[in-house]
Amino acid sequence: MRNKKDLHLAGCLVDLNSKTEIPDKIKDLDVISLNKKAELMFEKAMIANNENDEEVVYIYLMKYCQILQVMKKTFTNDKNYIDLMYKDNLKKAIKMLTYIKESLERRYNEKTKEEDNNKLIKRSSQNRKRFEEKLNFEFESTITNKNLLYLLDNTDKKKICLLDTRPSDIFNNNKIISCDVINIPKEHLVLGLTPAILTTKLEDQFKEIWKNRHNYNYIVILDQGTEDIDDDQRLLNLKNALLKWDSACDNSKKLKFLRGGYEDFNHLCPWKTTQNNILKSNKDVEPLSDIELDPEPEYEEHESTVQNDLARLKINSTFHNGITTNIKSKLDHRDNYSSEEDIDPQELTHTPINKPQLPIFDRSTKPHVKINQFMNPEIIKPLYKNNDELDDENNEIPNNIEQLENRRLSLENSFLENIDSYVRDYKNQDTDLNSIPRVDRSTKPSDDLLIVSRTKIIGGDGLRGLQNLGNTCYMNSILQCLSSTEDLVKYFINIYSNFTNYKSRTKGLVAKEFSNVIKNLWSQSGRGFQSQQFKDTIGEYKDMFKHYDQQDSHEFLTILLDWLHDDLNQPEDNRVILGASKETGEEDWGNWTKANNSIIQQLFYGQQKSTVSCDTCFEKSVTFEPFLSLSLPLPSEGNKCTLSDCLQLYLNGESICGWHCPKCKRSRDATKKLDIMRLPPYLIIHLKRFSSNGYKKNSNVEFPKMNLDMSNFINGLEHRNWKYCLYGVSNHSGSLDGGHYTASCLKNSINKWYKFDDVRVYEIDSSTICSPEAYILFYRRKN
Repeated sequence: MRNKKDLHLAGCLVDLNSKTEIPDKIKDLDVISLNKKAELMFEKAMIANNENDEEVVYIYLMKYCQILQVMKKTFTNDKNYIDLMYKDNLKKAIKMLTYIKESLERRYNEKTKEEDNNKLIKRSSQNRKRFEEKLNFEFESTITNKNLLYLLDNTDKKKICLLDTRPSDIFNNNKIISCDVINIPKEHLVLGLTPAILTTKLEDQFKEIWKNRHNYNYIVILDQGTEDIDDDQRLLNLKNALLKWDSACDNSKKLKFLRGGYEDFNHLCPWKTTQNNILKSNKDVEPLSDIELDPEPEYEEHESTVQNDLARLKINSTFHNGITTNIKSKLDHRDNYSSEEDIDPQELTHTPINKPQLPIFDRSTKPHVKINQFMNPEIIKPLYKNNDELDDENNEIPNNIEQLENRRLSLENSFLENIDSYVRDYKNQDTDLNSIPRVDRSTKPSDDLLIVSRTKIIGGDGLRGLQNLGNTCYMNSILQCLSSTEDLVKYFINIYSNFTNYKSRTKGLVAKEFSNVIKNLWSQSGRGFQSQQFKDTIGEYKDMFKHYDQQDSHEFLTILLDWLHDDLNQPEDNRVILGASKETGEEDWGNWTKANNSIIQQLFYGQQKSTVSCDTCFEKSVTFEPFLSLSLPLPSEGNKCTLSDCLQLYLNGESICGWHCPKCKRSRDATKKLDIMRLPPYLIIHLKRFSSNGYKKNSNVEFPKMNLDMSNFINGLEHRNWKYCLYGVSNHSGSLDGGHYTASCLKNSINKWYKFDDVRVYEIDSSTICSPEAYILFYRRKN
């Protein structure tokens, strides 16, 4: 006897029963159409029975019985009813259901017990692994960044001291903040160094820590990025001073060298460091939830396919004339994922596909976002696959390059007729756009953006869904919001490939795969697109995206836009900045845009001024910084607030501790004040809902959809239209223990709002957009 198919659609019989309902409007069908549907359900149940899939058999037979019940109640006086009732099949169905129900109840109970046992085993294994990791580095003279992170998270931080040998100016701007740190610049680490000599060279703020060095369990030496302490004589001098000449204590077991230095540690856990341009305290760290409560987990994706076989039968006049061959062929197509936009609300869904269940990983904290601080790729694989469509003949992804390239070309052919004209206009803008006034890019929009805005989106309507590859709803939510950013879509559909920077960190590959996603989302296909190739590509350059654990959508957005900017950057180092004011930030902006010139910079980047003032001598330090999004705090009290409240709170001064005052020459309490100096054409606003205290702020932030007026919140001298309209929202539902991301986007061409819930796409009322689930807001400047 063949083994029964593994349980894959539900966790208990109650969940499975929720998948057996048929639409109310099925009652509107005539007895002939109902009979054909019942017959189809019974046939599908028998097919599933041959495959030993009890869950699918149960669903189909339950639907079969419900359809017969409708026929019995509605058509008892219809003479066709007696001829069409399959009494033998009904008896067989009831008998099978009785047996299968008992079997499923028993199997669900056994599965629950097995899962509970596996959790206990896994937890025990994790604890043992942590203990073994700790033992491994206890007796080593070097320590990895992961080991250091383990110590910081699992031991007493007060017993760890770091000796940071980077230059003082670099150290003050960017340092580890999770434990005691002493800055000992390498210039002081001379041959013959002793602890006594070193004491005289330290700044006053570090002398007390150095004096108590013998009380620490771990003393860790680090520099910017050295892998081996033997490669740097000055580091060896410091090591010898502590091992050979520190007679008061034996430091041999506690002294470690951090492999990869500060640079690698910052890549691993940037939330435990601080930078001069992103001053955040520990309370601003935003944890991520552990488990993503996707409305379509693995078994629900199967269920959606199960239901489609009951129909693909649109409940309208078509079925009064019988089931057509075309519809029946759609029923048999097992791999046809469709969005809700393509599925009629009265439709039922189709046959399940068995997918391997993807793992869920724990991720309890959200790292700080830092621009241009990501690891270089270790491996670059050739990217040939295009996962847009499955092969029509065998339902498999094409396995040779010719098929893949032909498929890619067939998708792009619809754009080719227009690309040449756009590129000619783009490259010859000096001669073709004489009617457009030439402007200084340090203060005005780029000519590139003017040209892109005049092109058209060629393709579909942008209402295609994205398949959830396993906890990838965070990625799908952001991709749909970016797919609703019109100028960005125009650029990637029409002209992007002519301006790729192949010397970037990702060799232009992230931009290439992002363009493929955009083109597929704007293609005419109604089936949900599988962005596996895009995910695989970003996973090559960032480990956090390599697996299937949940991530934060804002963190993903920031990293993605930074990569795209790098892939498309065309610096203009020879451009001269004339007459730009230093005090207003124009000079800094002009110099920054000389080295950072891409469509991402032109669309999304703004500028803000950071003023830190010493509370003792009132000395001020002013820096101008580009920003990609505004991360706004939410008021700590109340369940309701406005976006204006959050903006005002963001711009209010905040107190900071330990600021090194250049005038006092020592650490002082200070006040930091932010001012927005210039705003981008597309403004991204991030609502900081996640708290380090272990909860999510579910405040209902009221934000305008049509007229966001930023004139009261900008302090710069640029004179432009400061009014914005909303076009996209990345939503997060749930809590820190589990959540799900969706997107709400405005399709401007038809002036309608749609909900993008992975593969499901459906129209929504604009009044539902402003909710406690709103997490990231996407605004565009009004013309």
